[in-house]
Amino acid sequence: MTQRILIVEDEAIVAMDLAATLRRLGYIVEGTARTGAAAIELASKTEPDLVLMDIRLKGAVDGIQAGTALYRDRGIPVVFLTAHGDADTVQRAKEASPYGYLVKPFDERVLHRVIDIALNRARDEHAVRDRALDALWKSEERFRLLVDAIRDYAMFLLDPEGNITTWSPAAEEMTGYSEAEIIGKSLTLLRLECASGAEELAGRLEEVRQRGSAEWEDTAHTKAGARYHPHVHCTAIHDRHGDFVGYGCVIRDETEKRNLQAQLVQAQRLESLGHLAGGVAHDFNNMLMVVFARCELLLRSVPTERERQWVRDVQAAAKRNRDLTQQLLAAASQQVLEPEVLDLNDVVRTAVQLLGQTLGENIVITAELEEPLWCVHADATKLSQVLMNLAINARDAMPNGGTLLVETRNVPVDSSYARLHIGLRPGDHVALIVSDTGTGIPKELQDRIFDPFFTTKESGRGTGLGLAVVRGIVEQTGGRTWMYSEEGFGTTFKIFLPRDPAEAKSEVAVEEPESPRGSGTILLVEDEPLLNTIVREALEEHGYNVLDATTPADALAIMGSAGETIDLLLTDVIMPGIDGYELARKIVSERPGIKVVFMSGYTNHQVLAGDTTLPSDARYLEKPIPTTLLIRTVREALGG
Repeated sequence: MTQRILIVEDEAIVAMDLAATLRRLGYIVEGTARTGAAAIELASKTEPDLVLMDIRLKGAVDGIQAGTALYRDRGIPVVFLTAHGDADTVQRAKEASPYGYLVKPFDERVLHRVIDIALNRARDEHAVRDRALDALWKSEERFRLLVDAIRDYAMFLLDPEGNITTWSPAAEEMTGYSEAEIIGKSLTLLRLECASGAEELAGRLEEVRQRGSAEWEDTAHTKAGARYHPHVHCTAIHDRHGDFVGYGCVIRDETEKRNLQAQLVQAQRLESLGHLAGGVAHDFNNMLMVVFARCELLLRSVPTERERQWVRDVQAAAKRNRDLTQQLLAAASQQVLEPEVLDLNDVVRTAVQLLGQTLGENIVITAELEEPLWCVHADATKLSQVLMNLAINARDAMPNGGTLLVETRNVPVDSSYARLHIGLRPGDHVALIVSDTGTGIPKELQDRIFDPFFTTKESGRGTGLGLAVVRGIVEQTGGRTWMYSEEGFGTTFKIFLPRDPAEAKSEVAVEEPESPRGSGTILLVEDEPLLNTIVREALEEHGYNVLDATTPADALAIMGSAGETIDLLLTDVIMPGIDGYELARKIVSERPGIKVVFMSGYTNHQVLAGDTTLPSDARYLEKPIPTTLLIRTVREALGG
């Protein structure tokens, strides 16, 4: 490839002679210039391979200045020509890093040799520089690809003043700011709370500069205003000479982690409260059953109407306590459910009709129901209770009236959404959404609203079990509940229930006539002595032969020694030693034909499902058990 040379010479005859010589030697002359400024302008347009530059030029820019600028700014090699070889001139010329130095007059061979050496040197240096640039580009490109591939961390650089100089795609995704919006701007634009002011930011960066690095938890807002919780790691950056040149920042969004931790703590707290409530309800139901049974006997024996009214008052008080116990069991997710495949829209329509009379005329109820809606497997009565509790809470939050919106939706839940909500699994769900325009719930109270007995109402209004019951029913059904509230703007509750692939069926309940007295031998196992007596007396009064035991060990001893046939095992579930289920398994293995009925104050009977070691027709009764229900269940179990 023919080399191109630019001549810079203020003597026209010398320039013409030099151009002719270069052409004769096989070079291309790109042109000639008479001043330093003209040389710089012409070189920027033609990009020659070499410049032959006279040192002494007329004008504001001499040859040395022009040659220095060409090499520094454009990398064009320069060979100086001069008629003066004094030491001062040579010394000045060295500062321009020339590729050669020719003293006029010079012959053609010397000129050719100097140009050839200069061009070879330039070619070698260009090759070295190109390899270095290629290596640098590859290194930077690998770094860029690595940074772009990391989506969970926002990475960027700051200059010494705290202005952003680089920006990764993950940073744009996390903050909402594009590269064009952020480059050159201060870190304060990210709206980190610790960097909300210039002085505070300067102090934070100075700490990083002095210590070498620092990390901290922060709170920030995206460009759109959404709140998130970044973990920031900032490092001081120095060049290869050790000089400080800026900061490197890595930000990880820990919003999901913090939300999960908060939900886990709340779930653990509610689980502990649920166990406590369930234990209290179990013992309380045992005593209530005694009260109901004795009240039934008293009503048949007291002589006057006034005394019978006293007994009815005791019954009414016991019933209110029974309802309270049911609420405790619901809050503990330990009540007995009667689930069926149903259309949630049917439940909502029925409940909304009742709510219109309950909430008052100053509250507008709106229902937006998706059609067709997927089916769920749930207890319709309990779901009505959920909706009623939420509506009453909403009414109390809207003392001056407002709007209650009830929605149903088909919601496919993906894995990313499920990760943010403990207990929610990916898959199809049906959502029940209840929103009000009330006063909202203060942020400091939102973590406690599902706690049993926690209430924001004044004394005497409410038990503090409404939302605990909602949560308990929903979770026992296999669903999950979440709440969002802004003080002064209202509250929204979202309930997600798993989709059931079956279709809803409508069944008509048939009233059965009263059956005659029964017969047969029953093994009664109840560890509460007073309740044991009450149940035994009721069974014997209706014609049954009763063998009673107060512990599982006594029951097994009776089974081993009894010579007569035992037709039915009636056992409590929660007892010391082994529970009622394990006792039933032992007895059934010895006497395969025996019938089984379980009693309990709070244990969910769903354990019976799929247990092949227990009879498939085993029954379950929830305490307190009305005497009529107890007798009817025993009679049905025995085939009466």
